[in-house]
Amino acid sequence: MANILGVGIPSRLLRLSLTCTRGQVTGWAGIIRVDGVPYVWMGAPTFGSGTTVAQVNQTSFEYTSTQSIFHQTVDNKVGLVVTFLSPVTPTDYVRQSLVSSYLDVQVYSLDGNSHDVQIYTDISAGK
Repeated sequence: MANILGVGIPSRLLRLSLTCTRGQVTGWAGIIRVDGVPYVWMGAPTFGSGTTVAQVNQTSFEYTSTQSIFHQTVDNKVGLVVTFLSPVTPTDYVRQSLVSSYLDVQVYSLDGNSHDVQIYTDISAGK
């Protein structure tokens, strides 16, 4: 993930933005809908018609040599664990040279109730 960002490892997932080598800005956004209410969990997506969307609360951040892990809560209803994995395969130089990460999102109930949850993520090229 740090290779993608080119600025080191971010400690706040809501501030995530990507810059390509040719100066194009690519945005990576994540939205979660809990019981019909949307929240932004990654990036800074824009919404039309002056629509505002609440943000999740990031409670902690940790990283290792291969993972960046963000812990978040949504309206004290559900928790998210967002993990970016950049695998290390010393014998596979092609895989090592790829500037990419795997994304894993885990959602769990904080209040013991069942919730209708939908996750959306999008990488879109800018001008």
